[in-house]
Amino acid sequence: MTQRKLVHFTDQDLDGESCAILSRIAYGDREVFTRGVSPYTVNQEVQTFLAEEFSPEMSVVITDVGVNEEVASLIQKKVEQGHSFVLIDHHPTSLPLSAKYDWANVIVEAAGQKTAATSLYYDYLRSKGLLAPTDVLTDYVELVRAFDTWDWEATGNVQANQLNLLFYLAERGTFADQVIGRLRSEDVEQFAFEDWEALLIYTEERRIAEFEQKKAKQMKRLSVEIDLDEPRTYNVGVVFLEQYQSTTGDFLCKSDETLDFVAMLDPGKGRISFRTIRDDVDLSVIAAHYGGGGHPKAAGCSFTGVTLKTFVYPALRVH
Repeated sequence: MTQRKLVHFTDQDLDGESCAILSRIAYGDREVFTRGVSPYTVNQEVQTFLAEEFSPEMSVVITDVGVNEEVASLIQKKVEQGHSFVLIDHHPTSLPLSAKYDWANVIVEAAGQKTAATSLYYDYLRSKGLLAPTDVLTDYVELVRAFDTWDWEATGNVQANQLNLLFYLAERGTFADQVIGRLRSEDVEQFAFEDWEALLIYTEERRIAEFEQKKAKQMKRLSVEIDLDEPRTYNVGVVFLEQYQSTTGDFLCKSDETLDFVAMLDPGKGRISFRTIRDDVDLSVIAAHYGGGGHPKAAGCSFTGVTLKTFVYPALRVH
């Protein structure tokens, strides 16, 4: 890939932003143009970019999100013309891209460990000789991977969860600049928080604990029949939630072990986030049923006529 200009489309969560951070370290701040997207906007964003902005001197990277077949076909035409495109993702819903296109690298699990886009992109940049591994880089990448896959909970690596809290507390540009400064340092072996960051995190952890208790009281329990390979009735906890979906969703699942999964409704974004702690429930399949996608234990979809009727309207009913 040329280093003249890298256009990087990536998700806007910690995993996606960390991919952009790796690009800036590998290629240089002035050579990287980051475009924040989501699974719900990436297709339109990339399609518009290809039609209106793309030029031959650009290389394009897409991380932590997949694209639909229409956009994939447009990318393939550019690749056949000799242009540089790479997609790196870890969501199961993107696996068909990897099976069909050489420029798509989708790996859900490697060496018996769940992957994140950041860990996959780190390996990719290293394999291309674009990024030299260091102890602090490897440590940071593992923190991101551990949080995004929820391995941090099993291993007790609370710093991974705290890193995600800090990400949402800080302004994105400030967070990235602060992290890059530490990751570029030759004197740092492990990623660590500054004292002021640790204080912010502690305060936020206290606030979240109170918030979770409040949402547990607000959550409604529904019986929802979903017709996948065969109809099945799920016990679903439904709650309106516009922040802290990952940690609060996990807390709500644990607060009632009779639940199959939790549906968190975000009217502001028109989205539903699903979370489960059960091994016999595959949320990636359930989300795909409603036009969304994600992981077996963390997925999501948009508000539609069907999802409004199934999850939102029942949550609005007053008993």
